[in-house]
Amino acid sequence: MLIVRRDLCRGCGLCIESCPQQAITLISNTAHINQERCNQCRRCVEACPQGVIIEVAPVSKHELQANVTGLKDKVEDLISKIERLREKV
Repeated sequence: MLIVRRDLCRGCGLCIESCPQQAITLISNTAHINQERCNQCRRCVEACPQGVIIEVAPVSKHELQANVTGLKDKVEDLISKIERLREKV
């Protein structure tokens, strides 16, 4: 899914010109993407000089928790390795 970071959009309209599906409009000088019309071609991403159109992927709560747990385990492993290296010095 493509979304606009509205706080950074300058309303230049280049994304609108690039969209073959006419899925983007300006509302209050900020780009808005109609998700029902968007076919994810990413032309707007390439056209935006500010880089404010980004792709996001929905993540389930379970998947997010699994990723966080995995990262915590890696951090704990790195910390223990660093502590062992410090003991050798």
